[in-house]
Amino acid sequence: MPRLPKDQVPEIKLDGFGGAIEESLTRDQRRELFENPDSTVMAIVELTAKQYTGSATSEDKAPSVKVRVTFAEAARGADMENVLRDVQRRMYQARTADGTLDETDPRDPEYALRAGAGVYLGEDED
Repeated sequence: MPRLPKDQVPEIKLDGFGGAIEESLTRDQRRELFENPDSTVMAIVELTAKQYTGSATSEDKAPSVKVRVTFAEAARGADMENVLRDVQRRMYQARTADGTLDETDPRDPEYALRAGAGVYLGEDED
């Protein structure tokens, strides 16, 4: 794979394959999404790079990488959805606080995810 210059950032394009997402949704969630176009489902997804497009140095075309959702798990119920929304909010805060005083905020997303899943810091994981 080619290496990009440090100042160049590729575009991300989503592959149309949705099998992993479809498998993670319950029948009721699928119906809700169909019947109510503005409805949402919180999910954890894993993205895998499947194809990249580079360009010659003489071209004025941005490089891109196509990603596919290769793993997904949808929240089941309001409690699990609330945990994922909290983790999402904390991840957003951590990302946007990069280089600011808020960067040292102890309310990190990992703790929220572990707490919501019933796994608390300090416990052994097997």
